[in-house]
Amino acid sequence: MQTLMVAAECKKIREQGVTTTIRDLYYALKRTIPGTRENTFEEQDESDPVIEDLEAMLNSLRENLNLKADRKGYMAGNVMLNDMGDRINCAKMGSSGWAIPSNVENDIIKFEDVKADYVLVIEKDAVWQRLNEDKFWKKHNCLIITGKGQPARGTRRLINRLHHEHKLPVYVMCDADCYGYYIYSVIKQGSINLSFLSDRLGTPDAKYIGLTTLDVEKFSIPHNVTIKMTNLDVKRTKELMQYVWFKPKEWQKELKNMLHFNHKLELEALSSKGIKFISEKYLPEKIKQEDFLP
Repeated sequence: MQTLMVAAECKKIREQGVTTTIRDLYYALKRTIPGTRENTFEEQDESDPVIEDLEAMLNSLRENLNLKADRKGYMAGNVMLNDMGDRINCAKMGSSGWAIPSNVENDIIKFEDVKADYVLVIEKDAVWQRLNEDKFWKKHNCLIITGKGQPARGTRRLINRLHHEHKLPVYVMCDADCYGYYIYSVIKQGSINLSFLSDRLGTPDAKYIGLTTLDVEKFSIPHNVTIKMTNLDVKRTKELMQYVWFKPKEWQKELKNMLHFNHKLELEALSSKGIKFISEKYLPEKIKQEDFLP
């Protein structure tokens, strides 16, 4: 019943030519079934999995069903795009950048001119702002994107499109901890829950550019800016070591090194070397030397 209700509501909003959020959808369908004391949906965690079921059954994205997910990503760099008829120059977006919408499919977002050489995805918004202020994207002819933590679907889909449609290499920069590494794995492989959409939300050729625990010695990062791992951090790191996509020897070495030294680092720790160290020294050197993790 719930599946049919969600499908019927999606059909209705598509026929009306409008979009709605998954939260709005939940409230539109929540009601008491006549003659009973039972509700169609009690909480949104009942309707959300139904949407995923429909995506799998129809081999489609929820955005194509006119449903919008959360958006929180930003992009800046040498790309001109068309957003529902409006021409957007992502090199002229000031300090804020272009806000990445939930739906970035080709009928909504069209790339008109992409001049960048690669895509740099940054976990932290604060670090993205530093690179944007320093005009890193202009000096190194790239696109800088942040998902502000775990990137939303629209951001991951945009990264996927830029790589596959414009052959741009994708480099990912996260905190040197189990959570940052997992964020990278989601960008690269897709999430476990949405594995059936990995071909559209994952970018398998993405490479990890930093931060790593090995950078402490390599870039003489002060040890007093490292953070001691908690028991939960240790447990989660050991879990990552069992994932297939962290089996390459390079990742096993990094994770073992993290457990051995029992510390982690945030990207902001690089500021201990100077406010512009990340944009003027760290990233240029890593990219030049192709110091990546697979």
